[in-house]
Amino acid sequence: MLAVYIRSAEIKIELPTYTLQNTQNFWFDLNEDFGTLHLPNDSYRQKKYCFDVVYKTNSEGLRDVEREINTTTKRVVTLGDSFTEGIGVEVEDRLTNLLEKDKNIPHLNFGLAGNFGPTQYLMMYKTLASNYSHEAVLIGILPSNDFIDDDYEVSLKVGGDRYQPFLKGTYPNYELVYHTDSIHKSKAKPRAQNFTHKVLKNFTNSYNMYRYLRVMRQIKAIPNDKLLDESKIPSYFNFTEKQFNRMRFSIEEIKRLAGDRPVMVYSIPIEREIKAYREHKKNPLASKLKAVCNSINVEYLDLLPKTDDFTEAEYQALFLSCDGHWSEAGNAFAKKHIESYFTYYKK
Repeated sequence: MLAVYIRSAEIKIELPTYTLQNTQNFWFDLNEDFGTLHLPNDSYRQKKYCFDVVYKTNSEGLRDVEREINTTTKRVVTLGDSFTEGIGVEVEDRLTNLLEKDKNIPHLNFGLAGNFGPTQYLMMYKTLASNYSHEAVLIGILPSNDFIDDDYEVSLKVGGDRYQPFLKGTYPNYELVYHTDSIHKSKAKPRAQNFTHKVLKNFTNSYNMYRYLRVMRQIKAIPNDKLLDESKIPSYFNFTEKQFNRMRFSIEEIKRLAGDRPVMVYSIPIEREIKAYREHKKNPLASKLKAVCNSINVEYLDLLPKTDDFTEAEYQALFLSCDGHWSEAGNAFAKKHIESYFTYYKK
């Protein structure tokens, strides 16, 4: 009965896999420079009521095939969060693989879920991704959580117990700081799971529901003035100058490190932002991002207006109903507009 309720009420939790395939978690704080990463050569099965996908990592701990460091082949480095990593879809159906197949250009996927924002995109590129030979950089911005993921003060309020880099100070004179003084103190460090937890998580709905409700109670106990009130959550339409400047700085620094290579930036709306845009048609983030990108010779594509002609059913189909990430249709939608917009793909 609980399984039926979870499906009918569309509770967004992981479901039991009825195997012991998941012997541990998948997202950890492992890297001293950018924090979040997967264990190398690992696999994890994530099952919800609208998808059932096995994620596999390469020797770097990324959801990608093995890549040579140096090659004469044209390649694109892709940076971003869970939308870039492709949560909820098979690897062949995600944006980077679609572009790679259609353009016959390898797209090295450095996207990561697990609280991964623009400062981490910068540190990922600076310390790891830029070591791989490439001729272009593609960056996905998700306004609905990138501002929060990058906000040191907000993160402290809701629990600064992850190992994560932040830009502290005033634009452009930032200091790079980390929550927790050691990666080994992170709440997301690898730890062995006991057998009872493995069995309950992988074989029962009740245990997963209990963990979900416990997190919900913790969230509800936090006052609204700590940015968990939906009306205050940063997004396309609600962000401070400080939050924008941190995003701006990360993009500018990635471009500086990329040198003469083309850098392409696109922004991703989620379903509630599409709905809000249809109501008031204001888009303050896009105009500010475009101005910054133009000033540093970076092309910028906003995917929000590309949904103008969609019916409600059509734009809802872009997202997984049980999760909110791009569905197969969402990845195909992004691929279509990215390859038709950016100069690099039209050569």
